[in-house]
Amino acid sequence: MSPPDSGRGPQTEALDSRYRCGMVGRVDAALWQKLQAACEEIRDLDAREIFSRAGEPMTHSALLLEGTMVRYISGGGRSGPDRALVSIQVPGDFVDLHGLPLKYLDHDVSALSEARIALFANADILRIMEASADHSRQLWWLTMIDAAIHLHWLFRTNRLRAAAALADFICEMDVRLSACGLVVDDHMPLPLLQSDLAEVTGLSTVHVSRICKELREAGLCTIRDGGARLHNREGLRKLARFDDRYLYPPP
Repeated sequence: MSPPDSGRGPQTEALDSRYRCGMVGRVDAALWQKLQAACEEIRDLDAREIFSRAGEPMTHSALLLEGTMVRYISGGGRSGPDRALVSIQVPGDFVDLHGLPLKYLDHDVSALSEARIALFANADILRIMEASADHSRQLWWLTMIDAAIHLHWLFRTNRLRAAAALADFICEMDVRLSACGLVVDDHMPLPLLQSDLAEVTGLSTVHVSRICKELREAGLCTIRDGGARLHNREGLRKLARFDDRYLYPPP
């Protein structure tokens, strides 16, 4: 897509090393330097602001630097448009790199909280890939991890029971946000409404409210005020039977 003109506007700062975290923190130093040089602008987005819409031509790719972003698939139903939250991006994630070969996306990309992104022209990303097969593989690897997470989300919503599904999601976010340095004293940012958690887990909002209470009373975690406090990380993992191999953590 073309960089939007809405939101809190572009910034003149450079893509500095403090943003090399999470998934993009695992690319090598040479590729990171190329990304720094190719960064066209830093842009701030407001909470719940739509960044790109399904079907728009993709001319740029965005790396999430701060905040949380999501992808939504929308469709028309008899009672009006239906929408499903199908992924969450955290700092260090490219939110739409798969749009580079696809030319457009079949879903909307939105900021969930206030967010900061780095924008790269797809033509510059292609030049990086054409200049180095290794760097091309590293960028491809990032999209493969993204796909693996999506497959696990399908498993979660289709096979896990309610409490296990929510515990599984919290465990995933614990791993991903820890890689960004955002889990402090067993507390992590989680700017999701209960309606968002319902979409993530395939539950009703009422059911999510009941499960949040069960997890809190069991001494496992408290989800409140845009964050989650992990009281018993091992207990959460046991409840979800959580296996983080789909996230391909560093050895």
